[in-house]
Amino acid sequence: MHQLNAAVIANAPLTGDYWLIDIEAPAIARELRPGQFVNIRIAGSLAPFLRRPFSVYRVSQDRSRLQVAYKVLGEGTRLMTTTMPTGGRCDVIGPLGRGFSLPTAAKRIAVIGRGIGIAALPTLVDEAVARGVEVYAFLSARNAPNIVALDIFAEHGCPTKIHTDDAPSAAVVTDHLAAMVDRLDFDAFYVCGSNRLARATHVLATRLGIPSEIAMEQHMACGFGDCHGCVIEVNADRSGAEKAFREVCHHGPVFETWEVVHV
Repeated sequence: MHQLNAAVIANAPLTGDYWLIDIEAPAIARELRPGQFVNIRIAGSLAPFLRRPFSVYRVSQDRSRLQVAYKVLGEGTRLMTTTMPTGGRCDVIGPLGRGFSLPTAAKRIAVIGRGIGIAALPTLVDEAVARGVEVYAFLSARNAPNIVALDIFAEHGCPTKIHTDDAPSAAVVTDHLAAMVDRLDFDAFYVCGSNRLARATHVLATRLGIPSEIAMEQHMACGFGDCHGCVIEVNADRSGAEKAFREVCHHGPVFETWEVVHV
C-alpha cells in the first residue's frame, strides 16, 4: 500500500454522468490486481472529510498510470472535477483490498455490470484477454450514455449484450446470459453494480457449478480495516446457516457471491 500525491495527467468527462481521471502512480499501478481499489482524498475541503473509494478502471501498459472512472453524484465527486485538473495533484492511497481471481485453466468467463459498477471490470477483462481467456460482457444502465467501457470491450472483441432501462431488451441483462449457458461453457462469472444482478448471477452459477465473484460497493473511509466503517453481514458457510461480519475493504471488495447473496 502506498500514499502518493500523484500528478494528474487528465481529468475530463467520459460519458453520461461519468468522468475519468488519469494519474501518474507507478508504485500503485505496478502492484494493483484486477478488482482492487484506491482511496482518494479531496484536497482543501472538509466536505467530504473522509476519503472516497474508487475501483481502478484501467492501468497503462507500462504500469506507470492508472485511471479511475467516477460518477458525479455528490459534493465529493463534484469537487473532484474542479480540484484535480490536468497538471494538478491527486492524494491517493492504494492498491487496497482483495481483487478478482481467475481460474487457472479458464477458457471463457462472463462479466456482468450495471452503472458505475461496470468500472470495476476492465482491469479483469484486460488480464483475462492477455491470458487468452474469452470474455462475454453483459452491461446494464439507466440509459445508453451511462454504459461505460464499451470501447474497451470492443477493443478486445468481447461479445457484449446491452440492457438499458429506457429501452429494455430483456427483464434484466442476465437473461441474455441465461439464454447462452445451454450452448456455451463458462468457467466463472463476475458481477458488480446491482444486488438484483448479483442474485441472478449467483443462482445461475450455482446451477452450473462454477465460481462467481462480486465486487461490493461500500463507503470505505480508511480503506484498510482500521475504522470498521464498511462492515457487512456475510454468510460464513455456503449453506447460509452461519453468519459473520466482515469489513468490505479488508476482506473484499471482491467476495464470492455465496458469501454476500442471500437468496
